[in-house]
Order: sequence, then C-alpha cells, then structure tokens
Amino acid sequence: MPIVKNRLDRLQKINDRLNRWGGRPVSRQELMRLCGVSERTLKEDLQFMREEYNAPIVYRRSEGGYCYETPFDMAIQLPFSNDELAALETAVATLNQFKELAMFRDLEGLVDKLEKAVRFRFSGSADYRQYLHFESVPYSRGSEYVALLLQAIRNKTMVTFSHQKFDAPAPSPHRVVPYLVKEHRNRWYLVGYQVDYGLLRVFGLDRIVAGSLVVTETAPDTVIPNFDADGYFRHSLGVAVYEDKEPEAVVLSFSPQQGRYFRAQPFFPFTEDDVLCDTESECRIRLRIIINKELVYELARLGPTVKVLSPPHLVVQLKTYLQQSLQQYAE
Repeated sequence: MPIVKNRLDRLQKINDRLNRWGGRPVSRQELMRLCGVSERTLKEDLQFMREEYNAPIVYRRSEGGYCYETPFDMAIQLPFSNDELAALETAVATLNQFKELAMFRDLEGLVDKLEKAVRFRFSGSADYRQYLHFESVPYSRGSEYVALLLQAIRNKTMVTFSHQKFDAPAPSPHRVVPYLVKEHRNRWYLVGYQVDYGLLRVFGLDRIVAGSLVVTETAPDTVIPNFDADGYFRHSLGVAVYEDKEPEAVVLSFSPQQGRYFRAQPFFPFTEDDVLCDTESECRIRLRIIINKELVYELARLGPTVKVLSPPHLVVQLKTYLQQSLQQYAE
C-alpha cells in the first residue's frame, strides 16, 4: 500500500473520495487505506480540512463513515483557470518575500490561505517553490515606520521625528507633511514637505532615531503645496532628484550584448525613438535624465560594457569616480 506523505495530496484524495457515489459516507478504514496513514493522522487531516477550507465534514455514526454534510468540493473553491492559478501562484510567492514587513503582517494569514488553495489545485505536481527562486529581500531598518507614515499621508497630518544623516555629528528634529513612501534598492524613504524650512525633502527611514517618530493629530500651520510623485521622479534615477537641476540628454553607447540586456530590462525608461542605433557593433541610446550620483554608480557598475558619449561633464564625473576606485588598489 503506497503511503501518501504530502498532506495536500492526502486532502485531494479525501476530497475526491467524499465526492464519489453521491456523497455516501466513507468508512474511516477506507480513508486510512486510501491515504496510507494512521487513524490519528486521518483525524488531523479531516480537522485541517474543516478549519482551513471550511469543509462541511461530518461523521455519521449510524452509517459508520464520513461525508460532506452539504455539497462541497475543495477543487472548485477557487474559480480560476490553470493560467490564472499559475499567475496567482507567482504572486503568492512574491508576497511571501515581504511578509516580514510590518505593513504586510496583516496579510500573512491571507497569503497562507491563498497558498494552500493554490497548492491544492496543483497538488498533482511537486511543490512549486523549488522551481521559483527569488532574490532574498533583507530586513531593512526603518521599514517598521511605513505603516505609521501611510496613516499620516491618508489623514493629511504632520509627523515629527529626529533624523541623523550618515555624515552628521548629531540628529536634527523635523516637522514634515509626508507625501510618499518610496522603496529603492531594498531601502525605504520618506518624501515630504519640511514645514520649518518650506522645502521638499527626502529622508531615509533607516536614519530616523528609534522611538522619535510621532504622528500628530494636527494639520500644519502653513499652506502645503501639492505634490505630483510621478512628475517629481519622472526624470530621476533613485531618490536623489536635485530640484535645481534640469534633465539632460545622456547618450550611452552599449556593447551589443549589454544593449540587449538594457533593452530587455532598462535601469531607466526610454522609447524606441531614443534608440539612436542598434547594430552588430553598438547599441546607442539617449536618455532624458537628471544626472545624479545614482546614475554615476549605475554606469560604473556596468564597467566596460557602456561608454558615455555625452554630456562631457558626466564623462568627467564617471572618470573621476572610477579613478578614485582604482586608487584604492594602487601600490
């Protein structure tokens, strides 16, 4: 007698058997034999089906067996096609990467239930997670503030906190009307209006002094300008915008292979009109972008697979950065 070790496989067998022959009761011994388990394990599986899937399983003592008290089929509880279930499968796995964040903890139970339902529909195959491997998402200090900041944005109230820059000797206090919480490279940032200085500022949440963030119940005592997040970040890579800078035409010459990588997954959006040439020897692309440190770092990361053709001052910035890096290894 084969032993069915995977619980979801056993649940599938129990569900199928209880739905056969007009739903007539099935004896405990038959279900134990079908699943290859002990009486104790069978009872645990039946209780699991009741609790997790609301399966209306009852034991009819007069007939000596289990049955569904009302029509029920676990396999049709989710009215999705296989393609839709496959997409949901990927989405559930993605959500699982973020359930350590405080803002997602309320969804943890829902994600677990979706995962059980999706895996049940795919129970004839191996666990999908062995075929789907995500880049690990490390814990980001400051992520615990995201929920509070979203509350303040929704209620249009101020927050107060102490914030210490990496290059500052001591923290400084701030009164901010939060506009947006932004994630970039697994770090969280607050974009908001600094009330005391009348400036738009970006604050790294990891640099907020522990215990200092307070969501106030009062509106600011000054007129707060409107904020268009899409417009603000449209021409910027990362979170450093530099409002005093205008976007510039940056022309990049990629190696053919890197050009294909960039076109498949660009680090900054572009249109086909921005592709100046794409040949066997070069892929040349123009970006309309604000030149900031993040752009310099990204270009340096690509090394010899990209060359900046213009503007000249970006060439100087990149060369300086690379030369300083090389100096670290000079003998």
